[in-house]
Amino acid sequence: MSIRSKIGITIILSLGIVLLIGWSSAVSQGQKPAWKGKIVTENGIKVVKNPKDPFYGEIKLDLQEDLSIGGNEKEDNYYFPKGVFIAVDDQGNIFAADMGNFRIQEYDKAGKYLRSIGRKGQGPGEFQYPSMICFDNEGNLWVSDLPTRGLKVFSPDGSYKKSVLLRIFIQPSFYISKESFIFGMDLNYMAPAGPRIAIVKLNQDGSSAETLAQFQGELKPNQPAYALHVYTNSIVLCGLSPTAFCYGFSADYKIFIADGQGKTSLVIEKEENPQPITGKEKEFILKKGGGMMGGIARAKIEKIEDAAVFPPHRPYFGKILADDAGRIYVTKRSSVLDQSKVQEFDLFSKDAIFLYKAKLPFIPEIIKSGSMYEIRKNEETGDIKIVRYKVKNWDQIKDGI
Repeated sequence: MSIRSKIGITIILSLGIVLLIGWSSAVSQGQKPAWKGKIVTENGIKVVKNPKDPFYGEIKLDLQEDLSIGGNEKEDNYYFPKGVFIAVDDQGNIFAADMGNFRIQEYDKAGKYLRSIGRKGQGPGEFQYPSMICFDNEGNLWVSDLPTRGLKVFSPDGSYKKSVLLRIFIQPSFYISKESFIFGMDLNYMAPAGPRIAIVKLNQDGSSAETLAQFQGELKPNQPAYALHVYTNSIVLCGLSPTAFCYGFSADYKIFIADGQGKTSLVIEKEENPQPITGKEKEFILKKGGGMMGGIARAKIEKIEDAAVFPPHRPYFGKILADDAGRIYVTKRSSVLDQSKVQEFDLFSKDAIFLYKAKLPFIPEIIKSGSMYEIRKNEETGDIKIVRYKVKNWDQIKDGI
């Protein structure tokens, strides 16, 4: 063998040893694999483009039921005959908008009834149909009273403070920023120019401030009627903190994070394969009514097929939630034919990194202080309960990479 050949082999062996030593050192130091997404700036806004797979893979959330409120019609203060919306304050007290009894019920963190707020009526602090509720930065409780197109505001001690008449009818979710702006969803399917699907900002007095974003879905202008179903694309909104909230339109896997003034500061994107809507899925919705959510009509129609419009693919998500660690949970839209009742989630860090996939047997209403809250309806009896679960492995859920 020539001297040149021996030198070449020696160099190759040396490089291999160096690479092996480097790899072994990285493993011994516990270095993490590289994140496969990328961060870009578009129109001056940071956009985090996530890969299809989560950084940490799938996580199994270990749940233990530790509280149940409701389901007993013999106890008036613990019975919700027509549905309920909930909010949880920083002390763990549970506030329930009791739609059937036209009141707000407050319970402590052990589930003990504390007091009722409001009653049926049209006077100050009274409700015609209470629904969504949330807290502002000062701990005041805001309640959406749908028929009045207004929000009723109560102090932390439950006393009535004021009513805000909304110039734009926002539904169903809304958010109150630290700056006291009201953000909500304007869903006006019968607007003169065609369906209006927008995120709007309102002033403290309910007057319109600006439209933050408007989306064009599959619904066509000037249809005589719209049959809305589980695959109808729409917007979702979720408060993150007193100074930030997020929203998205389900036709695209894109979540916008905005500050308390409504200015977009960050965008989450994720690579996702669109799921076509099959003929069997359409038949299930049109013929059997599965997944049908309601309708809006200008004129009488003969067949529901004339009012139901299907997008090219299933919506990417159905709901967005956030926990008090700033993590964002995006519910995946499953097939209407799926009877497993397993709900899939994508879990992102507050910095918009796709951390985990997760599965649950329900969609939580609230995720807070290591607990998840479910509104559970007994399909046989119609009884409604507020159920709380402790997440036993909460401290193992990472909040970044």
